[in-house]
Amino acid sequence: MNIVIFGATTLGRSIAEWLLNDWHEVSIIDNDALRLKGTEDQFGSIIIEGDATHQATLSLAGTSRADVFIAASDSESENMTSCQMAKELFNVKRTMCVVYSDENISLFQLLNIDSVINATAASLRFIKENLSADLIISLMDIPSSTPANLISIRIHQDSETIGKTLSDLNFPNGFSIKMIIRSGTVIENSVDKTMLRANDQVVAITDSINLDELKELFQ
Repeated sequence: MNIVIFGATTLGRSIAEWLLNDWHEVSIIDNDALRLKGTEDQFGSIIIEGDATHQATLSLAGTSRADVFIAASDSESENMTSCQMAKELFNVKRTMCVVYSDENISLFQLLNIDSVINATAASLRFIKENLSADLIISLMDIPSSTPANLISIRIHQDSETIGKTLSDLNFPNGFSIKMIIRSGTVIENSVDKTMLRANDQVVAITDSINLDELKELFQ
């Protein structure tokens, strides 16, 4: 794929490194000379110096050929504007925009930006998940007559569930396993017969009243 990234920030450069390692074609736009110098030293000549809210700069970066446009600068307003321009002027199929607060998410989604990513919330979720050995992360509330949650449970190194299958465990009513994520691989078939390992993530739907019982079970 051809991907244009706006922002030679730490986030933008990290995204670029991952994409380049996966053999995608990448261009990075920024107007900060120091950041661009560091980016060129790291990746070579994939940089475009200029303002990503200007049509000429986007054109120079090859946005008309891009499959994806990712706005990852430090400025929410510039991220929004550049994504709109990529979508409307250059017909980019998929636009992704980084925001740093909840206030603008709904607005950005209304502006036809395909994916709006709250970097602050994502970082906070990661920190919460890694601070506690028995922490269960709520991924999404599910509307129903009985309150339910889509949750992620990480199996930690000292968990007593390691070496056991999910069918060996005594789950409370209202608990439904959907998948296990192991080293980036999704296990969905015969999931109840899969032996648990450290660092597995169990994704499940559960009644909200079961959370304390599940924490105790997965300790």
